[in-house]
Amino acid sequence: MTPAEPQASAGGDGDDALNWGDEADSSHVEGPAPAVRRRRSRGSDGPDDELDGDLGEPGADEDDVDDGPAVMSSASLVVHGVLGGVFLLWSAGWIVAVGDFTNPFTDAISSLMWNLGELFAVVAPLAWFVAVIALVPVDRTGRRLAWMAVGALLVAPWPLVIGGSA
Repeated sequence: MTPAEPQASAGGDGDDALNWGDEADSSHVEGPAPAVRRRRSRGSDGPDDELDGDLGEPGADEDDVDDGPAVMSSASLVVHGVLGGVFLLWSAGWIVAVGDFTNPFTDAISSLMWNLGELFAVVAPLAWFVAVIALVPVDRTGRRLAWMAVGALLVAPWPLVIGGSA
């Protein structure tokens, strides 16, 4: 027996699988148009100021611009994940550090405040990460990463890092 010769399908050309079609194709879906962002000049105070860039029109309001969803680069997404892991490790570090401390107070109010402070120490790294994600816009990635780096230094479990204990 000899192998059969490959035959083209009855539906059309053999290269149809390599084409994505055009507007006449029933399965064609048009993707979103790229968003063009307009920004106000640094000294702008109101909607009557001129906008920067070629697309800005005098008197145009910034609310008239459809920005669309901002997209983060792959590298920025990886850095966000790494910093999120660092903040998660800081919370785990605070749990370990809090276990080393003993409550020196005997009255109820002081003891409650001590325990509340320990809880805030454990939650602070995660709260900082979530606050930066929620408050700093995606298109300000450099500023967002800077705030995360500052937070990683501020909320680090320093008693555990430097080896001190109470």
